[in-house]
Amino acid sequence: MGSMAFEQLLAAMTRAQSQLVEKDRTSIIFNELLSSLLELTESEYGFIGETHLGDDGNPYLKTHAITDISWNEETRRFYEENAPGGLEFRNLDSLFGVVLKTSESVIANHPPSDPRRGGTPHGHPPLRCFLGAPFRAAGQMVGMVGLANRPSGYDTALLEFISPLLQTCANVIYANRMDRERRTVEANLQTEQVRLTAIFDSALDPILTIDETGVITHANPSTERVFGYKISEIIGQNVSMLMPEPHRSGHDGYLKHYRDTGERRIIGIGRDAKGRRRNGEAFPCRISVAEANVEGRRMFTGFLRDLTPEHNAIARLRKLEAELASSRYGELVGRSEKMRELYERIERVGAVDWTVLIEGETGAGKELVARALHAASARKNEVFLAVNCAGLEATLLSSQLFGHRRGAFTGADRDHLGIFEAANGGTVLLDEIGDMAPQAQTALLRVLQEREVVRLGENSPRKVDVRVFSASNRDLTVEVAAGRFRADLLYRIRVARVSVPSLRDRRSDIPLLADTFLNQARLHVGRAAMSWHPDALARMCLHDWPGNVRELKGAVEYAVIHAMSHEIQAGDLPPEVAENLHPNAWEPRRSVVSSSESEKSVILATLRETAGHRTMAAKRLGMSRSTLYRRLSKLGVDAEADPEH
Repeated sequence: MGSMAFEQLLAAMTRAQSQLVEKDRTSIIFNELLSSLLELTESEYGFIGETHLGDDGNPYLKTHAITDISWNEETRRFYEENAPGGLEFRNLDSLFGVVLKTSESVIANHPPSDPRRGGTPHGHPPLRCFLGAPFRAAGQMVGMVGLANRPSGYDTALLEFISPLLQTCANVIYANRMDRERRTVEANLQTEQVRLTAIFDSALDPILTIDETGVITHANPSTERVFGYKISEIIGQNVSMLMPEPHRSGHDGYLKHYRDTGERRIIGIGRDAKGRRRNGEAFPCRISVAEANVEGRRMFTGFLRDLTPEHNAIARLRKLEAELASSRYGELVGRSEKMRELYERIERVGAVDWTVLIEGETGAGKELVARALHAASARKNEVFLAVNCAGLEATLLSSQLFGHRRGAFTGADRDHLGIFEAANGGTVLLDEIGDMAPQAQTALLRVLQEREVVRLGENSPRKVDVRVFSASNRDLTVEVAAGRFRADLLYRIRVARVSVPSLRDRRSDIPLLADTFLNQARLHVGRAAMSWHPDALARMCLHDWPGNVRELKGAVEYAVIHAMSHEIQAGDLPPEVAENLHPNAWEPRRSVVSSSESEKSVILATLRETAGHRTMAAKRLGMSRSTLYRRLSKLGVDAEADPEH
């Protein structure tokens, strides 16, 4: 295959993977994938499908994208009505059925004489050759691609060439499955919450009627369930029998006070109180009492709700919320909108086995994000190793990453296992990858392309299965333009991207982070409980934190060391923080847009400032790239137009 075909393949993969991360519609992704496969293989028609297990235990295929090969009006209508929702293929006595049954590829360049071929419906377009290729994710077959009628037929070389695109199909299907499972869990949680709410609002409550002396004249069946008495046991008795002390002894006095003064303490007012069951158990309840005059007699009707289920449900919900809040984000701390967006990104990107570029300023927490991504992945039970690429000479870095053989260079007195081999099956983080030496960049590209490493001093490659995360505080596109970083390596490492917000962009998290680091630091030095003086906390919220979370942690540790009392004062903070006197420094930026016309001018001006770079403009405007495109469409601006026109 030529370089142009390879570029088409890489472009198709990048486009599909980017669309998935940006939450584009799955049908669009698969239709584009199928179009790319047809173009790359010069095939006449084909399909991409997901495998399922039927009720009969046999596998079947449901299409996500399929070429329209209808040959008459009846099949055309069938295709138009059913293809959007997915067509199901269940005939296992066919070429594609062989793929489903064996999970192996099928190449048939003369189907009429191929014994594996099943029959086709009358009028079906000619099948001159066929390629069926399974694809896998997380160690299992999740779908297949079927292609037909390539002029020169199919072979294993073509299959090998399109294998990266097949893996992209697998990743998209696997990501969708994970997303469906997540939605199922959320739906179950929502159902549980609805059920608990129904207990609160729809339970049948006890209703009792008493006369002005407190004697019970009526009780509904729910009274038996709540209090444990039979109705016959309480009719004619004083209502105080259903109250715990001290209200039990004082109830007659409450009624007399009302009769004498008319002062209401509970009538017409819902209030929380205590009830008493037959077994003597006191329980929380809510009581509302209405008064009526019946044949010249004062009668009081009480509506009582047993709050025990509500209290139990609230405790249960709090437990659920605590479990959800603890999640699996490791040492990442924050509840701001920026951090919630980051957590969502981690869940989505972590679920698919792609390379990830983690971008963010120094000290923002890029390694913590990498560990959270690893914890959210299918490799979470395998090893995670991190290596800093900065400051190491090319040979030493290559040795650390890929290993070396004894005698490979001066000082290599024994064989050395590299990071990639040590992390086989797991994840490797290449921190500060923008500082990686050119020689190591070339070797890393081989790892990503061929999934193999060659130790220094050896010629034979060794296979490795490692997911690669890269982190950088530099703009790698600038590094590529300056010739310091390989463009092809950049495209390989940034299939998925995660941006870590700076601390000044999530200032609402500063108090929470400050408390977290305060408790860690005081325990480390053996000090008793400590707290923040409001002025000290305000100074920290005003600081710009160029060193981000790492700088904040250092500032807290400095304050713990210098504080003379249990309350940290502003003067206990490092000078650069304590002397911050910019009262508006931490105010969030507010949009000046007040109308659609001004919004249009602001967006176009930003696009001009970024030379038409949509992603950079979206970042500067504080929105996602897809949101920018929607805004442009709403404002009647061509999303791809030159901003100068």
